[in-house]
Amino acid sequence: MVDPAPSASPLTSRLEEPLRLLLDELPLGVIHLDEAGGAVEHNAAALGILEGTSGPELERVLAEMYVRAKSMREPVETALSLGPLGEIRVLLASCLGGYLAVFEHNAVARVRAENQVMRALLASATDAAAPEVAVHRALSTLGSALPGSSLVMYEYAAATDTLLCLAHVGVSAAHAALLAPVRVDQRASLVGRVMATRQPLHLPNLARAFFPLERSLPGGDRLSAMALPVRADDDVVGVLAVCGPRGLQTQGEVKLVQGVADALGALIRHGRRDEKLKRQRLAMTSLVENLPDAIFDRAADGTIALAEGRVEGLLGREPAEVVGWPLEALLAPEDRPRFEQLVRSATAVSHAVGEFAVARPGGEPAWCEVSAWVAPAVGGGTVTRTMFRDISARKRLEADFAAARSMAIQRDRLAMIGQLAAGVAHEINNPLSYVKSNVGMIKAMLNDLVGIVEQLLGPGGPDDPDRRAAAGLMLDIQQIATESMSGVNRIATIVQSLKGMARTRPGEKVGFDPTPAVAQAAQFFIGGKHCRDLVQVTLPTLPWVLGESGGLSQVVLNLLDNAYDVLGGTGRITVSGAARGPRVFIEVRDDGPGIPPEVQPHIFEPFFTTKGAGKGTGLGLHISHEIVRGFGGVLRFETGPGGTAFIIELIIRTEEELPHG
Repeated sequence: MVDPAPSASPLTSRLEEPLRLLLDELPLGVIHLDEAGGAVEHNAAALGILEGTSGPELERVLAEMYVRAKSMREPVETALSLGPLGEIRVLLASCLGGYLAVFEHNAVARVRAENQVMRALLASATDAAAPEVAVHRALSTLGSALPGSSLVMYEYAAATDTLLCLAHVGVSAAHAALLAPVRVDQRASLVGRVMATRQPLHLPNLARAFFPLERSLPGGDRLSAMALPVRADDDVVGVLAVCGPRGLQTQGEVKLVQGVADALGALIRHGRRDEKLKRQRLAMTSLVENLPDAIFDRAADGTIALAEGRVEGLLGREPAEVVGWPLEALLAPEDRPRFEQLVRSATAVSHAVGEFAVARPGGEPAWCEVSAWVAPAVGGGTVTRTMFRDISARKRLEADFAAARSMAIQRDRLAMIGQLAAGVAHEINNPLSYVKSNVGMIKAMLNDLVGIVEQLLGPGGPDDPDRRAAAGLMLDIQQIATESMSGVNRIATIVQSLKGMARTRPGEKVGFDPTPAVAQAAQFFIGGKHCRDLVQVTLPTLPWVLGESGGLSQVVLNLLDNAYDVLGGTGRITVSGAARGPRVFIEVRDDGPGIPPEVQPHIFEPFFTTKGAGKGTGLGLHISHEIVRGFGGVLRFETGPGGTAFIIELIIRTEEELPHG
């Protein structure tokens, strides 16, 4: 059917010499058939097959295709297996007064390779692997379709204007220079020029390359290379380079590599974007997990749609446990109406802030500063996002500061009262001394006055009315003088007690005798409350202790005052003391109902009081506790249905301790 040495034909007569040369250079086989189906012309690629062992099979297929095309009057196509030579795809169509058959060598194998590469790229694009791993997989698949080739994917680094090797396949040690960073320079390398010009470039013979890098590769006279820009979203993100045998890089291989390059751009951009999102997600997760806050999203129905951050530390519950709960259920019941107002006032541009008590299972409520604002919801719509920050520690500090400030004010007032008392006692003591002296003199002079009156009355019996009246008058005057002296002595005792209690030296710890300090405080209290029958003082001689007498008197007064309020004016208060071992114990006991169990843990807390409004500050026991602790001692209590005893434990002063106060 085919003449191995055809004569001149209509095809050759119509073609110019350059076109015939071009046909011979094409990787496509071209055969011109006349109207009868006979081959009258062919190019070099077709001749290689027609003259081989597969020639008869090709001629048979062409004859069948000729019959079909002539009857159907339209182009026909088929695939033909040539055994060891692979497969070809043949297209036959009417042309040039006959028929033109075009076939591509190994087309089916290449199509299969393209499909395999594209499937690998698709798998990589949907995989969670890093871009380096995904690109290496794609290059490995492409390399199997380009035997004997080296493939390098360069990624563009804008910061340094260089191309960096992202992945490579089939690069031998002799060609390791291909893996080094490449400057974007049109004169330095093939890939540098492609990146600079954004255009693909093919070098059929590396030995004659005009780029120093490619020309220096070993075996360049047997190698060819191509480089294609890798694009993503109208931006060039890198260059794909293929270096292989000279005869391998035909038009089909170029198309295959071009398709891979186009897919790699999207793959790299997708991978980098995923990496960035993953880093941002990890950073955000780390940030949220390490925030000192708990974050809740409140859906439109009022339930918690999302719980993140320090939820467990704040609520004592896992985040998943509270999802689906009404958000206000986290708060103390009394705070829920106010919290609802806060949520309603929040907008996308304005945060609403308030302080609320958050309920904890089986524990004290936590004070939280809550910020609320409107934020976009995942999947559309909006949610009210709330951030709960635990401010319990700050609240405690504020309370401690307020207590310390109030205590300081109280101590200043007490110090001022002490100074005033000392001044008043001093002022009273001066006139009291001569009043006492005068009353004593009056009492002594009455005896002389009785003798003078008897002389003036003259002799007379006991029944003498004048004598009887004078005797009665003298007796009344003597009794008045005695009672006046008793009152003066009592005033003097009170003044001495007042002066002893006012003699305070804050922060100073010396040795002193506790017996008069306790006795004077009790005497002063009894006189002020007029409760001599209520208070019983039983004090032995006690050893000297460390502390300060005025402070001890203040503590005893506070304890007596509390006991008096508990009894309500009826009952018994006992003040006693004892020395055991290295300590002195001073006890103030009442026979009241005792301290309730729920009150006992708070008895020494500042501002805690069981008295009614306006009857107590809640500072007496707290201040007393601090004073005794400042002495190095202990103030404790024992309570029960039969009454309560407050015990002051003080350290006995030894010879090595501080000097006497």
